[in-house]
Amino acid sequence: MKINDVEKITGLTQKAIRLYESKGLITVCRDSNGYRNYSPENVEALKSIKLFRSVGTSISDIKLYLFGVISIDELIDKRRAEILKESGKNSENYLICEKIANKASFEEMLYQPDFSEGEELGAEGHGALCVGIDLGTTTVSAVVYDLDRRRQLEAYAVPHNSYICSDIYSEQDVGVILEKAEKLLYHVIDTYSDIVSIGITGQMHGIAYIDKNGHPVSNLMNWQDKRADRVLDGGKSTCQIIKDKTGNNISTGYGLATHYYNMLTDRVPVDIAGFCSIMDLFAMKICGIQNALIHTSVASSLGLFDIKSGCFMEEKLSLLEMDKALLPRVTGNSITVGECRGIPVAIPLGDNQASFLGSVSCNKDSALVNIGTGSQISVAGDFCEAGADVELRPFIEGKYLICGSALCGGFAYSMLEEFFRSYAVSAGLQDEAQYKIINKLATMAYENGETGLDVDVSFFGKRSDPHKRGSIKNIDRQGFTPSALIIGVLKGMCSELYELYEGFAEKKKHIVASGGAVRRNEVLKRLIGDTFGVPISLSTVKEEAATGAALFSAFVTGKIKYENGFSEYIGSI
Repeated sequence: MKINDVEKITGLTQKAIRLYESKGLITVCRDSNGYRNYSPENVEALKSIKLFRSVGTSISDIKLYLFGVISIDELIDKRRAEILKESGKNSENYLICEKIANKASFEEMLYQPDFSEGEELGAEGHGALCVGIDLGTTTVSAVVYDLDRRRQLEAYAVPHNSYICSDIYSEQDVGVILEKAEKLLYHVIDTYSDIVSIGITGQMHGIAYIDKNGHPVSNLMNWQDKRADRVLDGGKSTCQIIKDKTGNNISTGYGLATHYYNMLTDRVPVDIAGFCSIMDLFAMKICGIQNALIHTSVASSLGLFDIKSGCFMEEKLSLLEMDKALLPRVTGNSITVGECRGIPVAIPLGDNQASFLGSVSCNKDSALVNIGTGSQISVAGDFCEAGADVELRPFIEGKYLICGSALCGGFAYSMLEEFFRSYAVSAGLQDEAQYKIINKLATMAYENGETGLDVDVSFFGKRSDPHKRGSIKNIDRQGFTPSALIIGVLKGMCSELYELYEGFAEKKKHIVASGGAVRRNEVLKRLIGDTFGVPISLSTVKEEAATGAALFSAFVTGKIKYENGFSEYIGSI
């Protein structure tokens, strides 16, 4: 059928229909005379697209559903979770999602004529592309980056729902994560031509055991795992035993602490060949590699690693009677580890380092502030001695990231939202997200010059003092108001990062801010600039870690370069 007929049946404009074709959501055949001939399958797909777009589902997510990468349940579950954060479960979009989740209602809703159409952007071509994959704690993300136009072409995020948890063991099904990542990567490869490189990143600290063929023989024991803090028969935890024997601190959830606990409790699988991170396991799988070679940015996250020499502390490991043959090989070089369908694959990079590359185009002059659930400030530089609350991490080409991390960070604002939501429910109001209201109060307080309460947001302690707790000060008769509390919490989040930054040897002229908390809160962005006293800009990309992995792969393969000591991205060469 012709496009005029499709327009009448679906209620979509011709511009929208052509947009969805250009975005690859439908494939339309042409007659011998060159006219488009839309099939019944195209029409049904367009009805689904219109329905999903009516509740704000992204084109990228819809494409994953239409091509079988995710199910309709996964698509709707993801959108419902997004709506809950935005406006609560009583919003119209959430209620429509509930109806879509009911399969019987879904078929009827496809024929409703009154859903509004969303995004209508013109199609554009692209140049050479690099792809980044991020195997995160809860999602697998992918980014397609156009090197010639220096812009993000598309971004995807797919929940993998892989947790297998108990009280102290935090494990994830390796097969589930790898399958999701593989389906997503191959969807991207099948969708786009001119892909010149693939980059990989993912959650750090955790490990999975592998056999001699490079296949996993355990779950992923991730960074949230608490087994190394469990008190053993001798009255000490694994972390305490490591400290006593080596003199080095190592946190629970770090790969070598997890492995040592498994050694002490006979939980190491028989006949293993080694262990590695989830991102390195994925690189091995798609490249057909049997032995892990990992980057120093990942190796350092496992613990007992000398970042200056770029090697594991073998003498310390000997004191623990660890079999060093199980350790993965390590390199600090920016290299490829193999090919996937003829496309070079870069050695996987740590997610903190990848996020920095994806967010900061000129690390010579800029620091990165990231505020999501947690918060962190990072700068790139040379080797230096780090303080108690500051960590030095390997970066690329002999450089390092100086990182200060707050244990609470952006979670403080979600705690505040829960506080106001709890009051609203107690007052007989609906159980809805309060972010719009508290953001409005924050804006009014900021524009009126309110100083706010003095709030210390170290509600989870500090790395140097885990037992420290937050506080609220400067309370007086006039200033004890909701807006004063809100602006005080936001200022406290900024002050916590600035205190960490004061310990850095090198200061920067500019701040790049990233993370959902900053994107959704204009006042927080302004307060970061006020606190640090320098200009601030927002990161311009989605999925910063996947973007950084993509750019790193392009750098490794010689498609881009960084000038001034790998400080400035200058585009394709």
